[in-house]
Amino acid sequence: MPLSQLSCAGLCAAVIALPSCRSLVDRPDTAPEVSAADFSLPMMASSTAILVPSEVFAPERVVTETVESSDDGAERVTTTTSRVEQGPDGKEVDIPVASREEIRVQPGQRWTVDSLVGQINGRAVYASQFLQSVEDRILRIVAENPQVTAKMMIENLVAERFEQYINNELIIAEAEGMLTPDMQLGILAWLDSVQQQTVAGYGGNLAQASQTLQDQFGMSMEEYLREKRDEALAQDLLRRRVKPRTIVSWRDIEREYVRFEKEFNPAPVIWIGRIQVAASEVERLKDVETRIARGESFAEIAKALALPDDGIWTKFDLPANGIDGLEFADDIKSLLKASTTGALTAAHRKPSGVTWYCVVRIQSAQGRGLFDPILQRQIRLALEEQRGKREQYRYLAKLRDRWVTTDIKQMTRRLTDIAWHRYLPKA
Repeated sequence: MPLSQLSCAGLCAAVIALPSCRSLVDRPDTAPEVSAADFSLPMMASSTAILVPSEVFAPERVVTETVESSDDGAERVTTTTSRVEQGPDGKEVDIPVASREEIRVQPGQRWTVDSLVGQINGRAVYASQFLQSVEDRILRIVAENPQVTAKMMIENLVAERFEQYINNELIIAEAEGMLTPDMQLGILAWLDSVQQQTVAGYGGNLAQASQTLQDQFGMSMEEYLREKRDEALAQDLLRRRVKPRTIVSWRDIEREYVRFEKEFNPAPVIWIGRIQVAASEVERLKDVETRIARGESFAEIAKALALPDDGIWTKFDLPANGIDGLEFADDIKSLLKASTTGALTAAHRKPSGVTWYCVVRIQSAQGRGLFDPILQRQIRLALEEQRGKREQYRYLAKLRDRWVTTDIKQMTRRLTDIAWHRYLPKA
């Protein structure tokens, strides 16, 4: 039948009769059956309707949560607004919309709202912006330590983090100034690929990936990409400015090996045991001599006598000339040289008592020569790391001298004073 001759009712009946249409619609179980007659003209004015649960098309809700905390007598009020939507699975999903933080102080109370502490490469440094990044750490320090200790720890933390902040700002500014138009286009293309990989790794949806970044790192997608960009620029700048100055030659490796040759080739270690019986211990002396006559070893006799450390008396690094280099009397050296490892020496008798010695064991460490490839690689990497840190410090010092317009010590002192006043409790 031609399509032009198919009536509206017939067309609807044909569509409803398709078996696959029912599986494509989320139809509630409580909805009534629908037939082609329900769509005919006489039924249009009737009260028949298709019932759909209200929660399917429920409007979104806006939830506002306010959290208050007290710092130094001032109330820190954080207000977070979230939008609650109905997910495809019927569960509610919270989507943060906005967050606002405010400080409420009592009349007459001092509170540093913000302060310009200096400039770095023409960019202003504000106290509140810097302290916000270390606020959680400072609050934990104050809560877990006495005030005197907390004060010192806050000072060290501020100095360390501000040093890193200055270095990062200078490196990023220097790297941005060296970018050509082509390099800027390349960075944009690279950031686009980073965003696609991030979205793919966090569920394949931009909104879901942004929410995951906010939950895990406390930053939006734009902030995350900006951080990745800054890291890439800093690494590229240091590679071009610092890496060429960290070249390690063969002569450098050779000198480093000679410097630590004793550590690479440690001397053998000798363990010496001793059984000592006083002259007044007649029965004990007789027992030891009987055991020796039966052929018992040093370890067996030491165990039977319950000697501490299984009879081990001392240990030494064995000199190059062997036992002759030990700091013993000549008669003891003669006894040790005359015996074998694990065997008791002849009795060393004195008026105070009798002593037997034993070379328990000699452990020779495996030496590492200069031409050991693994050792050479370790020495090279260690030298490159040392020189890299030194050259990086010099380069950063040069940047600070060129771009920091305010004394770093003054800025650090100002930030520390503000942190003390803001976070330390009043005595």
